[in-house]
Amino acid sequence: MTNIFGTGVILNQLGNPDLAWQETVNYNVGTDVTVWGNRVNVTFDYYVKITDPLLAIITTPGSMGITSVTMNAGQQKTNGVELTLKVSPVYRPHDRINWNISLNGTHAKAKYAKIGNAFSSLNNEGRASLSGMTRYYDGGSPTAIWGVRSAGIDPATGKELFIKKDGTYSFSYDVNDEVVLGDTEPKLEGVIGTTFYYKGLSVGCYFRYSLGAQIFNSALFQKVENIGTADVFNNQDKRALYDRWSPNNTEAYFKGISLTQKTDKSSRFVMDENYISGESFSIGYEFTQSFVRKLGLSALSVQANMNDAFRISSVKNERGIDYPFARTISFSVAATF
Repeated sequence: MTNIFGTGVILNQLGNPDLAWQETVNYNVGTDVTVWGNRVNVTFDYYVKITDPLLAIITTPGSMGITSVTMNAGQQKTNGVELTLKVSPVYRPHDRINWNISLNGTHAKAKYAKIGNAFSSLNNEGRASLSGMTRYYDGGSPTAIWGVRSAGIDPATGKELFIKKDGTYSFSYDVNDEVVLGDTEPKLEGVIGTTFYYKGLSVGCYFRYSLGAQIFNSALFQKVENIGTADVFNNQDKRALYDRWSPNNTEAYFKGISLTQKTDKSSRFVMDENYISGESFSIGYEFTQSFVRKLGLSALSVQANMNDAFRISSVKNERGIDYPFARTISFSVAATF
């Protein structure tokens, strides 16, 4: 509403009387098996997770006076299995000596249902956006990567050659040819760990792994080809200079780069990602009672920890620039009087 003094009331959001809470139901069945005098432990779980209905923010035409409306639409169902195996090659608790090795693995798959055309506006926004890789379709995965298949760079022209849905080739990018190029959900992920305890000395090492996922390499997409005149003075990938197409480098992975032409989302930037990381390392010692009593204490222990020590990945990508990560080291002393 407006008056002689200016705008008096601005409509910010429309109410939705049919809006319901997002509800999630979990089903789980599993088993625990312990054999060989507690030296081997196996835990297996199968689970189903159903979220119905989903909550979505749908973009609306500007003529409505608001930019979006919240509504319920669709269902997401996740099926998964988790297996944990723990083996103790050395198990002598009466001597305070133990060595454990553990392996944990999880496989999960999610898909949408009951969506129909409710999210068509979000799909259209994703097609028009340089960074939009997610689509919402019945039977589709919420972690799927959508884009157009690429046949690589044409050696003669330095232009990217795209593969259409019917299998033919074209230099023109068409969003109607987009398909699922991969999925960021790994086929298998988990933690491998080992702990060792010897009469007060304790050592723990845990490694996180991920296998069978795909990733859209945004560093190559944004800092090799999609660069503008202003961007060349900022942090750029050196491959934009050395690995682009030129008459003297016709077998290049990157096209003949232009500061005025954008690069579209294609399978050229989707890569298989497998990694292992040093998630946690610790070492500690609990002093003997005879030594502790001489100090006038009832208990004394020291502990050192390190997190995110390293990460080895099959994809060469930026890490810690836009979203910083931390390698942390801590040391503690615990004394009980």
